[in-house]
Amino acid sequence: MAHDFGDNNGVTIGEELWRDIYKPYYKQFFRGWRSITNMQVNLHSCGSIASILGDLIECGVQIVNPVQTSAANMSAASLKERFGKDVIFWGGGYDAQLIDVKASYEEVYQAVCRNIRILGAGGNYIFAGVHNLPANMPEHHLKAMLDAYYDTRVYEGDQIK
Repeated sequence: MAHDFGDNNGVTIGEELWRDIYKPYYKQFFRGWRSITNMQVNLHSCGSIASILGDLIECGVQIVNPVQTSAANMSAASLKERFGKDVIFWGGGYDAQLIDVKASYEEVYQAVCRNIRILGAGGNYIFAGVHNLPANMPEHHLKAMLDAYYDTRVYEGDQIK
């Protein structure tokens, strides 16, 4: 399901109002969903949702997409440390808001490798970009992103190479 709760700075209506308005219904909805299917609850929400991510997990969210690492309090390391055992992160590999269009192949490659290693450590990660890839994305960015994925996707136990 999709519901963009965040913008670049935080939860658009504020955490407390979100908890008052959405949390009780999401908890009921997701509980009902889980009672009739084994399908996982995948929530699409852009922006900075770190302050309500624990609430979303409590409600039953199992997958979060995208992981907008450019938004406030949404660094890959912080999210993985706080919520990595409780939710699957889908995205965060390439964030067009963080990576300048003029960045070199090597800069993109290193940034994507770093995010894959952080978010993929111990599992619970699906590689993808943060949003759609921009129209003006240089071809070498796409190559660097795919090369980084190829070079870091092999799991050995709980560690990514």
